[in-house]
Amino acid sequence: MDLKGLVHRELGEGLTETELASAVGVSVQTIANILVDEVPPDPEIWEQFAQYFRIHADFLRSGGPPHAEELFELTENTHPSALGPMRKVPLLGWDQIGQMVAPEPLPRLIHAKGLLETDIPGRRTFALQIRDDSMQPLFSEGEIIFVNPELSGERGDYVVVESEAGGPEGALVRQLKEIVGQAIFHPLNRRHEDLPKTKHQRILGRVVRLRKNL
Repeated sequence: MDLKGLVHRELGEGLTETELASAVGVSVQTIANILVDEVPPDPEIWEQFAQYFRIHADFLRSGGPPHAEELFELTENTHPSALGPMRKVPLLGWDQIGQMVAPEPLPRLIHAKGLLETDIPGRRTFALQIRDDSMQPLFSEGEIIFVNPELSGERGDYVVVESEAGGPEGALVRQLKEIVGQAIFHPLNRRHEDLPKTKHQRILGRVVRLRKNL
């Protein structure tokens, strides 16, 4: 989803153009310009929108990760912002999850699609992009979730779980539920089936935030 789409989403959730402009720290005319496909020419305005939507400005401008895949240095360093202390966490491909789940200690360098700014704690927290419709309407394809592998899943939580055969490559996002003493992984979309938890499957982390953009 691009900047215009994000603005439409905020307005659709009840904010007026004036309220959104005030929250972002831009003029009402800037909001009006975006709605008629006039993108902001000023990099500082992009930074303000990036802070509001809690994403990297380059990510916001491009509508996706600035690089397909690169090697990034992990750090827990934070920097101040209007939203409080912010830090960068890796946006991983689904085949890259194991880098943040398994190693101890964490590697200094990690392969990722990019880095996203967030205020979410957790030294292993990472971001993923939803890749199917199995968790609609709450999680839609292309949206970003933040996952903390250090948090175990409890009943009702949304989790990232290994495939039935084990391993992170075929991982899924599901709601952890229990029916008659059996743990199951529940899709919100009724077109997909509940999956009973097998002894081979690990919960790879709890979803700690959903960001409905990009």
